[in-house]
Amino acid sequence: MAVDPQRAWRDQQATAWHEQAVAGGQKRYLRRAFNGELVSYLPEEYGVARNGLGPKIRTVWGHAILVAGEVITLSLFFWALSVGVRGGHTDVPAGLWVVFAFFGLVIVYSTWNLVKEAKATRLRRQRGLPTPAE
Repeated sequence: MAVDPQRAWRDQQATAWHEQAVAGGQKRYLRRAFNGELVSYLPEEYGVARNGLGPKIRTVWGHAILVAGEVITLSLFFWALSVGVRGGHTDVPAGLWVVFAFFGLVIVYSTWNLVKEAKATRLRRQRGLPTPAE
């Protein structure tokens, strides 16, 4: 892998610009992009957080697949419940409704992340910014 002798200088320039913008009252994130450059992102350009533990979803398609999978899973659970109710099992445990409600909240949160990442991706494309890597 070739070492870029100008990278440290570009990182210093990006950091200086970022610190000046933050001092001016802007809320920004200084993050490394997939192209290796240090970039200062506005929150609406950054999208969904990419730090922390565990695997990360980094694309709009990834978020869309997650939401679709969650909706399909919840639909299958409701279908299974309806089969049981039609079969005469009308005493549904209250804990099951809590699980359904929690799963609904997870779907709402995942959908919110999908919308947030879609808006950020659109803004980054319009402004010519690379996708954040971290």
